[in-house]
Amino acid sequence: MLKTVTDQQPQNPGHEEAIVPVKPGLKGARSNNFGDDPKRTGVISLPGVLLAVLIAIAGVVFFVLPNWVEEQEEQVPVVERTQPDTPVVLEGPFFTPEELEGLRDQAESLLALLLSQQGELDGQSASEWGGEDFGLYQALSREGDDAYLIDAFYDAVPAYSQALELGEELLERSVELIAAALSAGGEALEAGNSAVALEQFELVLRIEAGNSLAQTGLLRARQLPEVFELMRVAEEFERAGSLEEAAEVYRDALAIDSLWVPAQSALVAVNTVIQNRRFDTLMSQGLSNLAQEDYDDAYEVFTRALVLRPNSRNALDGQTQAEQGQKLDQIMLVEARALAFELRELWELAIGQYRNALETDSSLAFAQQGLQRAQSRADLDLKLINIIENPDLLFNDRVLRDTESLLTDAHGISEAGPRLGEQVIELSRLVRLASTPIRVEIHSDEQTEVTVYRVGQLGKFRVRNLELRPGSYTVVGSRDGFVDVRQTFNVVPGRESSPIMVECVESI
Repeated sequence: MLKTVTDQQPQNPGHEEAIVPVKPGLKGARSNNFGDDPKRTGVISLPGVLLAVLIAIAGVVFFVLPNWVEEQEEQVPVVERTQPDTPVVLEGPFFTPEELEGLRDQAESLLALLLSQQGELDGQSASEWGGEDFGLYQALSREGDDAYLIDAFYDAVPAYSQALELGEELLERSVELIAAALSAGGEALEAGNSAVALEQFELVLRIEAGNSLAQTGLLRARQLPEVFELMRVAEEFERAGSLEEAAEVYRDALAIDSLWVPAQSALVAVNTVIQNRRFDTLMSQGLSNLAQEDYDDAYEVFTRALVLRPNSRNALDGQTQAEQGQKLDQIMLVEARALAFELRELWELAIGQYRNALETDSSLAFAQQGLQRAQSRADLDLKLINIIENPDLLFNDRVLRDTESLLTDAHGISEAGPRLGEQVIELSRLVRLASTPIRVEIHSDEQTEVTVYRVGQLGKFRVRNLELRPGSYTVVGSRDGFVDVRQTFNVVPGRESSPIMVECVESI
């Protein structure tokens, strides 16, 4: 597309206009309906130009040259005007009003997107890393703005479109740049190069201010010198053998930067050495306790060793030995307590001890035998106490016989003990009294039939003397035509009984 410019005045007065090229619009140079007519377009055809040139040359030869010879002071060529005095201006691309309005809307929409994009790129400091592409981006934006301001929307649209496309490329590059800078910053941190790490993380934050990884990395990079100093101090403690102090300083370094791998590794290594030393000390102490048969302390020490090294075979074996020793001590203690209770003839307490031992190990012979012995003595003790506290039971012949047999068993116990001895003496006395007959005198009227239960029928008599063992007796009298009489009397050991009168006196 061409545009005629009429505001230039060259030195040659024969030319009052010049033809300059103009950049085509969005749809390129478009041919119009009057492009074939030189008079309407203002363009001179080639034959006309040649004719004008030939006429000019002829004029020079026939008219100017003779005068030049004669008048050499003035040389003025005559040029015939081939164009009208009024300049003809070439028109721009032809668009309908509807097309121009559409281009305006498109340009405005693209401009809004571009402004948003520009804000995003400015926020990411694209001018610092965008290089030539960012310069071209700005140039395209300005070119679009210039066209937009003069309503050349057909030029603004492609300029804005190219700028937006380039802006998208820059934004994508920012993502790649962030990833690369984060990677480089991380590598610099691992290498201990705080300066490079700071540079990389600051670059990321200039592009994306809220990037958490860059913020964390920047903080770590700033703290790295302090961490280095703590690592140096800890290593000095370690070389001096002060492992506890070294571990504490390593922990201080990790408190500043928990991700600092050298401090993590060093702390693990130091703690391992410390634990190994503690473990060896505990094992030595535990074995010493076993040798001294201090099984409770040994068990506790081996348990603490297993906390440091849970799968240690030696610590597990030591704990087992200590546990067995504890059981042995417990068994021995139970046996000693049970025997002490037996000596004091506290049979129920002795039974409890033996049962506890058998719950721990049912195969313990001493507990089996002791339980049987204690239960037998406890049973004997209960029987003796019952008869001694209730001597009237001896008035029963069966009970008396059983008691005599019980006394025989008691006399057969080798280590009777004082309590049993006293019980045997007392019961023997009671049996003797219960077995010693006492004379009982019974009176009647020679008319009454007298019967004494547990003794038999005595018949009719005036006086009858009986030898009866202590106890309770019932005597019954009967006579024809009279009411039977009945009375109960007690024969008390060591005491003479009063005469007993039995006669029926009440008529029926």
